[in-house]
Amino acid sequence: MIIHQLEYRGLNLLDGIGTVEIAINPGLETIHIYDTNYIVEPEYDFSTGGYTLSEGFWKMAKAVKEKQFLKNNDENNLNLWTESFKWVFYSSNRSMKIYEKGEIVVFKLPHIEKDIQLYEKYFSRLKEE
Repeated sequence: MIIHQLEYRGLNLLDGIGTVEIAINPGLETIHIYDTNYIVEPEYDFSTGGYTLSEGFWKMAKAVKEKQFLKNNDENNLNLWTESFKWVFYSSNRSMKIYEKGEIVVFKLPHIEKDIQLYEKYFSRLKEE
């Protein structure tokens, strides 16, 4: 199983520069993101009571798409391209957020479902926080 790893630099909520770690598993069409600095992590939307993808996420997704690690790179529409993957965020507050098929599901440690395919490197760091 090939995992492509890269880093992405972006601005957090306080306009500070930070780094996000990304692990791409093309075989499972899953992208794992380690972000505990609020750079690309989904944001809570008080009007809907749920999470939405942040502006930082869309900037990062565009950069990842341009790297051409993934087979479905021929999709021109960024929204459709992101929908073709499962995005697993290892986030602040010892939580994980999974974006798949237009929905975001939140899990707080230690209550992580067993059938979620985790990237152990990021998960173990999240548990240690």
